Amino acid sequence: MYDAIVVGAGPTGSHVAGELANQGHRVVVLEQHDKIGKKGCCTGIVGRECVERFPVARLAVAREAMGARFFSPSSASFTLQKDSAQAYILDRQAFDEAMAANAQKLGAEYLLSTKAKGVTVDGGKARVEAESEGQPFVLDGKVVVMASGFASGLPDSLGLGKFGDFVMGAQAEVETKMEEVEVYLGSRFSPGFFAWLVPTRQGQALAGLLARRDTKAYIEAFLRYLKYQGKIASPQAPLRFGGVPLKPLRHTSGNRVIVIGDAAGQVKPTTGGGIYYGLLSADIAVDVLDQAITGNDCSARALSEYERRWEKLLARELRIGRWARRAFERLSDRRMERLFRMVQDSPTTDSLLNAPDFSFDWHSRLILRALWRFGPRVVVSLVWPG
Repeated sequence: MYDAIVVGAGPTGSHVAGELANQGHRVVVLEQHDKIGKKGCCTGIVGRECVERFPVARLAVAREAMGARFFSPSSASFTLQKDSAQAYILDRQAFDEAMAANAQKLGAEYLLSTKAKGVTVDGGKARVEAESEGQPFVLDGKVVVMASGFASGLPDSLGLGKFGDFVMGAQAEVETKMEEVEVYLGSRFSPGFFAWLVPTRQGQALAGLLARRDTKAYIEAFLRYLKYQGKIASPQAPLRFGGVPLKPLRHTSGNRVIVIGDAAGQVKPTTGGGIYYGLLSADIAVDVLDQAITGNDCSARALSEYERRWEKLLARELRIGRWARRAFERLSDRRMERLFRMVQDSPTTDSLLNAPDFSFDWHSRLILRALWRFGPRVVVSLVWPG
């Protein structure tokens, strides 16, 4: 019997697996794809804190970003930029591969082309029903770590809840000569959210967007626009789609079960980015699981410490982010244009971005400070009829 069965070989799953294995526990990782990193539409942008705290990420950095150029609904634009790198664009496949290689080096076992079909908890063990190349089998463990992403449905099958708020993402890898990160606002391409063009390796970029509906139609229109503007070589590119949770699950732990990363909804509501928050939560999970496995107590009560600790770290950040997300989704293009020009013309913008504690990863500081600095004008732009 394994000490821990980890479902999903993304960054959070591999991080938990490697750290538990390094502490002497027997760990296996189940990955449904035949190759690590073969999935999803994540752009892979992380901040400096993530790269410094999790050094494996530096191995997969494709490009540093000093800033970004923002486009309003009317195509007006301005650039926000600092003298040092504010974010790092990861090669997601290389990142996932590096995290998995590190976990294997530390002693974790990996089973590729293996899909977890169901999880049951019975007495002193958790059982995972799995399938590999059409052949069913079962694995028993003291605990199951669900790092299975947005759409697995496994947490809901155990009564931990389902996502009540989410958005669909779409992304394509395109050829480009652009060197600057670009962000597009407005209903033309991404109503209530945003679209992006993010250069990665030389001559390549990721073009994508978030949308609550008609995601395929919006991404196709966005790619045609980028081609018309001469920013990409062709609008014809393979599309990848994926769900992005905007609110955590009702419960992220139970009897012999812990949920982490995107599967738990540990994602920034403002941008949909989940790598750093997922890894921070994974660190907490490792600490709680090590004590639970060593003490032979993987009960719901023992594992609830994980939920308490990650919520203490992230709950306020996620709550303020969701408020900002809801406010942003209510903006008409006209209101957004008004707010865009307000931010563009105000000297306050530079002071906010150049504040000593400005962080790419902790958005609540910027949101609250912006409300304090801009004051009633921001509120008027949000609520005045457009």
